[in-house]
Amino acid sequence: MKYKACEILLRTITRCKKDEKILIVTDPKSLPVAMALWDDAAEFPNRSMVMMPTQTTHGQEPTALVRAAMMEADVIFRVTSFSISNTEARRAACANGARDVNCADYDMRMLSEGGLITDFEALVPLVNRTAERLRGSHIEITTQSGSHFPACIDGREPIAANALSWNPGDVCFPPDVECAIGAVNGSGDGVVFIDGSIPHPTLGPIREPIRVEFRGSKIVDISGGQEAEALKQLLADANDPEHAYFMGEIGLGMNPACSLNGRMLEDEGCAGTIHFGIGDDRSFGGNNICAQHIDLIFKAPTIRVDGRLIMQDGKVVN
Repeated sequence: MKYKACEILLRTITRCKKDEKILIVTDPKSLPVAMALWDDAAEFPNRSMVMMPTQTTHGQEPTALVRAAMMEADVIFRVTSFSISNTEARRAACANGARDVNCADYDMRMLSEGGLITDFEALVPLVNRTAERLRGSHIEITTQSGSHFPACIDGREPIAANALSWNPGDVCFPPDVECAIGAVNGSGDGVVFIDGSIPHPTLGPIREPIRVEFRGSKIVDISGGQEAEALKQLLADANDPEHAYFMGEIGLGMNPACSLNGRMLEDEGCAGTIHFGIGDDRSFGGNNICAQHIDLIFKAPTIRVDGRLIMQDGKVVN
């Protein structure tokens, strides 16, 4: 069976060439999606697939053999249960010239409907323009539910994550289309109410808002109902109190075809939302090294950079 999303991944997202070395990295839980992509890539003679153990959270390094395979690939599709984007293996492969695609936490439904079935190229101008407007010294995020979070972004480079990997070293996260920027380490103080999603098997779409308080960019208090307790446990399980509670990424969802459903890359890219990345922040200009990266997603933010209105109640202001 042919899937529209596989066609988009191979021909729009990466523009794979016939003679390129294409690598699919997967694990037992994600194998059905990986096999669908494998079958749709039949015309590419240099395709290979490697399997790694299913990991327990986002940001854990793959095995040494998987890393070695990644270093030899021209195009990498990471069809895994948990993301290995924030790892040295992925960074090394991209530095070596690989075009990388994060397909973490996909399910078979996503191959036929939802955020992957969109015109990614048409979103590029809006993403690039919005990312450039994030450039500045100070960001302030508020919501009508009571969130208020100011932070310093001076010297941090905005990221236009447009879900396309066309050039050597590119990394993308379809269907996650977003603009992101790193907060300067230790500069974020405030409170946010997580009412969207925490894409992790123990959580997903949030039913009862979770109050999260930050001081010096670190989570110091979590309160709410059962989901708040689950978040506390998830962070405690990292067994890294110095780094696992640290906030370094601020990301704005930009894909109107996405919806909040508990799947990481669809939730992160959902238009009208913002997410804070907790844990490893080296991909966003920081220096917090952690074996975990968890995203906290909340809805309808108002965002100002140096007083300029970037987003109003979840809608981009041009």
